[in-house]
Amino acid sequence: MHSAPAPHLPIVFDLLGILTASSAGALTGLRKGLDLVGVLVLAAAAGLGGGVVRDLMIGAVPVAMLTDWRYLATASFAAAFVLLAEHPRILGRPLPVIDRARGRIPLSTAFLVADSATLGCFAVSGTAKSLDYGLAVIPASLMGVVTAVGGGVIRDVLVNEVPLVLRRELYAVPALVGALIVAATGRYDPAATPLAFLAAAVTMGLRILAVRKDWHARLPGA
Repeated sequence: MHSAPAPHLPIVFDLLGILTASSAGALTGLRKGLDLVGVLVLAAAAGLGGGVVRDLMIGAVPVAMLTDWRYLATASFAAAFVLLAEHPRILGRPLPVIDRARGRIPLSTAFLVADSATLGCFAVSGTAKSLDYGLAVIPASLMGVVTAVGGGVIRDVLVNEVPLVLRRELYAVPALVGALIVAATGRYDPAATPLAFLAAAVTMGLRILAVRKDWHARLPGA
């Protein structure tokens, strides 16, 4: 009796990353006062941008978002959920679960959690997919970082903000740590899903701690 095959690691974490990244993009759109179309566009750009850049750089064309319907569907679902959570009367009356949860979590906290989870998921998926395409450990890790920060850079540029990756708090460094964990272990067991989740959790935790503890890379004399 054969056991069911494990889900393909890059796709699983790509979809998880799109879910959280698009949520963070939608939250940014709401914070900036964008209209419905603006929120949806920003969510899609944040959720799909990093993966598109990665796929083009490693030669995975056509890019995944154009060949797998789940990518756009996940981004749309995330944006819709955020809109319903923040504006529950879009449907005429609020959904009971969303209405009870609304207001309990500050917008800034929701954004931090979603953005940190994005770093972790995309660091894993970007590195794992790059390993699948034959890249060595270091280049694959760098592709993991590109995937993790790419959508956030596009999101911030679209709303005329300095990208988070260029600000004080550690942003790319946590993604690099998670990517290196995946790259190092992936050489021995590319389907090591528990280790992949650990790498994502480490990345997410480091990012949240960096913000809470104000960890950043100071310039000499700064």
